[in-house]
Amino acid sequence: MKLFQWHFGLYLIPLAFLFPMSNTQAALSVTCEAGMNTAAGSVGIVNFGTITGTIANNASTTGTLNYSCNNTGDTAGYVSVCLAVDGGEYTPANVETRYMQRSGTGGDNTRRLNFTMTLPKGGLWSTRGKTGSEYNSGSKAIGANSSVTGSVVVDFAMKTGNGSATQGAYINNFGNGNHTALTFLTSTTSPAPDCNASGIAQQSIRFPFIVQAAITPSCTIAAKSNVDLGSHSANETNITGSNSSAITINCTNGGAYYIGLKPSNDNSNGAGIMSGLSSGNTDKVPYQLRSTTGIDGTIWGNTATSTTVGNGVADFGTGSNKSHTVFVTVPSADFKPDNYSDTVTIKVNY
Repeated sequence: MKLFQWHFGLYLIPLAFLFPMSNTQAALSVTCEAGMNTAAGSVGIVNFGTITGTIANNASTTGTLNYSCNNTGDTAGYVSVCLAVDGGEYTPANVETRYMQRSGTGGDNTRRLNFTMTLPKGGLWSTRGKTGSEYNSGSKAIGANSSVTGSVVVDFAMKTGNGSATQGAYINNFGNGNHTALTFLTSTTSPAPDCNASGIAQQSIRFPFIVQAAITPSCTIAAKSNVDLGSHSANETNITGSNSSAITINCTNGGAYYIGLKPSNDNSNGAGIMSGLSSGNTDKVPYQLRSTTGIDGTIWGNTATSTTVGNGVADFGTGSNKSHTVFVTVPSADFKPDNYSDTVTIKVNY
């Protein structure tokens, strides 16, 4: 009889179970906004203020363009911001000259003020595909769960050609449509990509703002010239004289004005007296200021106000120099031989 013996061994084979694990990387989560003369994200206003038509060719002001980017992600990184603007609601394609339109004129291009917008160092502030350039912040570091802000001062200046502007309120709305654009790019490595590089699409984030000004009436006496009556014998009467450019006025285009003339004796009806220049001569030569020709021409005095012509002369400004003729009559030259003169004060009411 044979005995069979069975032998068996216990073997433990450890099995390794591999659990795949993803390497999740935290990311930036950035949003950006901007505002002109206001907090980023709000509608801003650039105001030239109240100016007169005579200085509308060289009025200027500044605006501060603020921008802010907020990172809600848990990774720090970098961001670049580009801010662009076209010509505004009236002439979007024209960036070299922008226009403010006078309120209530229905798009009448003869009722507007032209101005420019330039970045520091004199660069024209513009948009893509136009002359000039966008504002480019360059790469800026931005922390996790934090914000980064910046600003740039933009110069606003009126150009030659506004002298004929009529009084009223003027405006260009850069928020009424797609007239502004904020573009930004981010990166977790330095630096952030150039937001204005070739092939980068312009984004549609807006930062609306308004540019406005108000033109008020104004007048200046641009020039004045004497009325020379010449030399006359003592037996002459009804002497007349005039000067077609005795007074030159420059008033706001369309603005009414009223001119008064006052002799040195303060006579409100323009009846003055000329005094001799020689020592000891006490003779006084009477004369009359007139606004029309002839010995019986219309009297020109000093009762005009800002609303009524009185016995003065009424006219409307053109934004350019405008001359007015002064006529003078003298009843008689029967006085001591001498040179006689008087000073007349010009008063422009508007």
